[in-house]
Parts: sequence; structure tokens; C-alpha cells
Amino acid sequence: MDKQLVGGIAVLILIAAAFGGLFVWIAKTHAPAGAPAGQIIAPALSPDLDPLYSGASWSDAVVENLTISTTSYSGAGVTSVPVTNTMDPGSIFTPFDNYYASKLAALGWQVDNAVAAGGHTGGQTGYRKDGKLILINFDIVYHTVTDTAPSECPCDVTLSLFSEK
Repeated sequence: MDKQLVGGIAVLILIAAAFGGLFVWIAKTHAPAGAPAGQIIAPALSPDLDPLYSGASWSDAVVENLTISTTSYSGAGVTSVPVTNTMDPGSIFTPFDNYYASKLAALGWQVDNAVAAGGHTGGQTGYRKDGKLILINFDIVYHTVTDTAPSECPCDVTLSLFSEK
């Protein structure tokens, strides 16, 4: 076997070992508080959001930090797979909003208009209970946007949820 090829393979093995060692060190020294070394604990949504709205396919929960006005929130969030090329975005987000409005009201959550937002490209409803926050969001991306006319469908709609720790 060619000495240069053997030397190149040896260098690749050393680089792979170095990256592997770095990964193990990071996992052991940067695990969340209370987690065993090397174990990362997945973020969890509020159990009051379960079961998730069945009209969408959802990502795994991720850690989210967001700021609304001057207040920062830490928690978990999930995002749907976008519904693409719809001509009626309301048919996507209205049942989603209604599902959580009914579900969360029945569990004692109150609408918080201080964190609400809305417009032609999306909307957000906030709910509070026991000092915690849940946000129900939808985002619309229009395929046709001009400076001289309203945005037009087809469009893509993405749904998302956030719950504070």
C-alpha cells in the first residue's frame, strides 16, 4: 500500500478520534443541571397541550428562549410541517386556534391579550395559568407579494406552540 495513502488514513483516524473526544467532553461538562453526565434531557411542552392538535405533523420539542416586549421567557416549542400551496389559510389556522382555545379554557387557562399579536402574515394568542405562559402561533408565507397590491395566495401556513418552563 502507498505510504502517502497509509499516512492520510492515519491522519483521518486521528482527526476523527479528536472530534470524538471533544464530543464526549462537551456532553459530560455541558449537560443540563440535574442530568447525568453525557445525557441531554429533551425539553417538554406543558402537558396541557397534549394531545397535540391532530391536524398537523409536529417536530420534536426544542428549547426556546423568546422575548416579548421587555420580558424574556424560557421553555419548549414545537413547529408543524408547513401546509403548502393553500388558497385558504384560515382553513388551516382557525381549527388549530379553536382546538387550543377550547382545550386550554377547559383546563383553566386565561387569554392574555398583552402577548397577543395578529396581522395578515400570522397571529399569536397567549394563555396564562399559575404564572406560566402558553403561546399558540401561526405564520403565513404568501407566494405573491408586491409593493402595490395585497399579498395573494397560494401560501404556506406553519403552526407552532410554546410553553414556559
